[in-house]
Amino acid sequence: MTHPAQWKVDVAGQGVRVDKSVREDPALFRPGTANGALRAVELVLPDALRVRAPLAEPSPFLLIAENGRFVLRRDGADAGVEVRVTPPPRFTERKTRRGTPMARIATVYGNHLVVSPGLACGFSVRGAPCRFCLEGARVAEHDAVGVEDVVDAVRAAFDEGVCDDVYFNSGVFDAEDGGVGFLAPYIDAVRRHFDTLIAVQVHPPRTNAWIDRTYAMGVDALSYNLEIYDQHVLERQCIGRARYVGRDRYLEALAYAARIFPSGTVWTDLVVGLEPVASTIAGIDALTATGVVPVAAIVRGDIAAPSAEDVTAVLAHLYRAVKGAGINMGWVRDLGLGVAPLEARWFAGDGARLAVTVQNLTRSRLGGFAARGLARVRRRLRVKKVQESFDSAHL
Repeated sequence: MTHPAQWKVDVAGQGVRVDKSVREDPALFRPGTANGALRAVELVLPDALRVRAPLAEPSPFLLIAENGRFVLRRDGADAGVEVRVTPPPRFTERKTRRGTPMARIATVYGNHLVVSPGLACGFSVRGAPCRFCLEGARVAEHDAVGVEDVVDAVRAAFDEGVCDDVYFNSGVFDAEDGGVGFLAPYIDAVRRHFDTLIAVQVHPPRTNAWIDRTYAMGVDALSYNLEIYDQHVLERQCIGRARYVGRDRYLEALAYAARIFPSGTVWTDLVVGLEPVASTIAGIDALTATGVVPVAAIVRGDIAAPSAEDVTAVLAHLYRAVKGAGINMGWVRDLGLGVAPLEARWFAGDGARLAVTVQNLTRSRLGGFAARGLARVRRRLRVKKVQESFDSAHL
């Protein structure tokens, strides 16, 4: 084994084959999505790195069950690595009190409960989805679910103990608020019923005042996903983002949000392999200079995987840039579909013991309690400051 992060990148991009010993337990497999995404297994690699691996033929990786444990082997290697397989949560087989399937509302990625009250990707509805998208580029099949349905699903997930926090996302992009207004009632309900950290992934609003309001409504972490830094590649690969929002607005909104939210809680994905390495590195530098955390998204599907040299160059630079900028690396973590800066330390050849200590603390129950308490105090102070500024401007 080279190192866990290298296995994560390779497994996420190339998928896994499953031995007969694993196929005999279909409850281990995550279902595919309506748009044809492959079924998957969620693995926990050494160093507690999580990865969602699509089931793929062919693949150089084989998952085997041996004597009550799971081993992942690479073709041609003498030995494999022991991994854990986390089966799909049981709550997704249930319905809410109103009869809505909970699988329609939420799913678990890593330690995060991802809640999607509305299914449609607005860019897809307009005929301009991202070309590489496997998860989000789908047309709506249902109306938005009710607030009560979301509360039921979140409670079921927490009761089962399968997640630590809640991630909301919205496909709305053409509203003045960028989609966070649609999520506001759901955020308020989860904030009232549960003591948890809440992250939101939406599109940039038209004005920065909505970013202040996003923080004030109880959001702890925020993502506006740019995906690609190079303007010309963005226009080819992410037509909707380029046409309806624009690269500059993503960068402006991210930079402003990083000044409002705590260090390390504003992030954006950069897909590795869709643009030249130099462009991705330039994007990492531009984002970290404004306090934004870049996350290296792993290309999947029919897109050709980037070379090992390119991946190493990007991820080593990612860790060094975030560390050099002094951005907190303990918030954005445990991602099944992307490489967080703390995980990228492996490519930089840095043991990063202090960073690992931070990661372990934020994973612990005590660390999570402390983080939530600090978030509440900081939000009250920030909202008070914004309100005072607003009142002074209207005297």
